[in-house]
Amino acid sequence: MLPEKYRLAAVGRFLLEQFELRRPGIREWSPQVEASLRQDAESELQLMEKQVREIGIDDATYWQRVRRALDEILLPRYAALATGEMELAKRDYGIWRGGDLVARATFALAGFILGIICVEVPYIPIQAKWFPALLLVLGPLFPDAVMWLHRRRWRRKLEALVGDLHRASETLETYRPMSELTRALGIPSELAEAPPVAARERG
Repeated sequence: MLPEKYRLAAVGRFLLEQFELRRPGIREWSPQVEASLRQDAESELQLMEKQVREIGIDDATYWQRVRRALDEILLPRYAALATGEMELAKRDYGIWRGGDLVARATFALAGFILGIICVEVPYIPIQAKWFPALLLVLGPLFPDAVMWLHRRRWRRKLEALVGDLHRASETLETYRPMSELTRALGIPSELAEAPPVAARERG
C-alpha cells in the first residue's frame, strides 16, 4: 500500500504548489510554459518514484497512470484556470486604476459620501453618526477586499481540482488488477493466485 503522500491527490496538490510558485513570473500561458512545467513535474515524479522504490514498492504501472493523470487532468485543467487568472491580473481584477493611491483616496471619499447619505435619508435604517467615518476608513481597503475575494476563489478552484484527482485516485486503486498489486509488493504471482487452504486440509 502506497503511503498517503504518494497517492494521486497528494501528488497533484504538491505539483500544484510547485506550479503556483512559478506562476507569478509567468506573464502569458504558452505551450513552452506548459512544457516547462511538465518537465519540472516529471523531475518531481521521478524523485517520488525513487523514494517509493527505496521503501520496497516498485510499481511502474502506477506511476504511468499518475503521469497520464498529469497529462490528461492536472495540466490541462491548471492551464485553463491559470490562463483565466492571468487575464484577470492583466485587468487588475477589475479594480479601478489598479487600486493605486488616487483610487484608494477616491474610494474613501465615495465611502464617506455614501455614509452621509445612508444616515441622512429617512427610509434607510442607519442612524449611527459614526457610520460615514467608518466608510471613510474602510474605503481605501476596498481594493484589498477585492483581491482577497479573488485569491479565495482561486484557492477554491485549485481545491476542486485536487478533489477531482482524489476521486480519480480512488478509481485508480479500486480497479487495479491483482497482478499489478502483487507485482508492486514483490509477492510471487503463484502465491497471490493460490486458493486458500481449507482448515481441515491444514489440520
